[in-house]
Amino acid sequence: MPIQLVRQIQAIALCISLCLVSIASWAMSFEKQERCIDGLNPKCQTMILAIGQIDKESPAQFKTFSKDFPRGTWVAISSPGGNLIAGMQLGLAIREAGFNTVIGNSDYSPPECLSACAYTFLGGVSRKLTPGSRYGLHQFRGTDKVISAEEAQKISATMAKYVDAMGVDRRLLDYAELTTSDKITTLTLAQAQVLKVDTGGQSSYPRWHLEATADAKLLALNSGLLTAGSQIPVTLGVLPVALKAKESKDAKIVANNNPNKDVLACLIYYKSADAATFANNNPHSIQIGSTVYPLVLVGTWQEKTGGYQATFVMPNPLVEALLQSPEDAVITLRADFIKPPKSNTSIASASPVLTYFGVGNFKTSVQALLKR
Repeated sequence: MPIQLVRQIQAIALCISLCLVSIASWAMSFEKQERCIDGLNPKCQTMILAIGQIDKESPAQFKTFSKDFPRGTWVAISSPGGNLIAGMQLGLAIREAGFNTVIGNSDYSPPECLSACAYTFLGGVSRKLTPGSRYGLHQFRGTDKVISAEEAQKISATMAKYVDAMGVDRRLLDYAELTTSDKITTLTLAQAQVLKVDTGGQSSYPRWHLEATADAKLLALNSGLLTAGSQIPVTLGVLPVALKAKESKDAKIVANNNPNKDVLACLIYYKSADAATFANNNPHSIQIGSTVYPLVLVGTWQEKTGGYQATFVMPNPLVEALLQSPEDAVITLRADFIKPPKSNTSIASASPVLTYFGVGNFKTSVQALLKR
């Protein structure tokens, strides 16, 4: 998740309400509950129940409440809406934690996610609309003042970037724009699945795609959707390589132990100006499920336009695990950045940074690269 998006959302922290005037407001609260929802696997599990109107305090309260819940936890949301900026910030908090979202209900709150809640809902890595639930949108509006054309343009641009970052079709915003603020447009399940509001088993993480390099070589690319421990944008590329004699001994061992004789390498690019950090090797690994696969650095980090890039050889077991992973799987890139000592007497420290990538279209892309 690029830090620019987070800053843009903070910068336009206007008091914008997206809830219907006729709905009584109560601040959103969070509870830990064992709930059973058809379509989830398992059907019954411990989840977070988020009920009520989203206000400026909701994102911070959610982070505090949810800090000990594991990634993959479902957040069942029932809300009439609230503050748009807080709604997007809450969605970012849900995505950062690696949680999923579903529309829930309670004895006093219906299975509805309307207005600003619609954007919070998009924060889920996986998202599900349950039978009988309502997911609805409308135009944004200011509560304390009329929003100027310039302000509206900035807000719309930020919303578009947010929707993109969440892996949702931008056409979702058309439904909101064409619905006046005193009405609600409710999506059908079919519409929600087409727009990827309901992921229907698909991952919200970006898919792999092929691009050509300046020297007309193909490589598969994927951009990390979210970095935990840092807000540095990360891009991961994969391409076949031929190791040279000067390359590291470890890299050649990986190549020699590869029964397919197809050596794939990762190009890892960080958009960063921190030269001191990238003066070190900074060990990297990729985790799939509970298995960790160390990557083998070839050469050193090189300064590229706006950042730093290095090449790592991928061991064959990692390649095979990726090829066998389901399309909706998520992999974790771990970087143990070595921070240089602040003085001659201090000790360098390691700071892990985790970035999450989807597996979707990896197999097809690699097959095209290797022509097999």
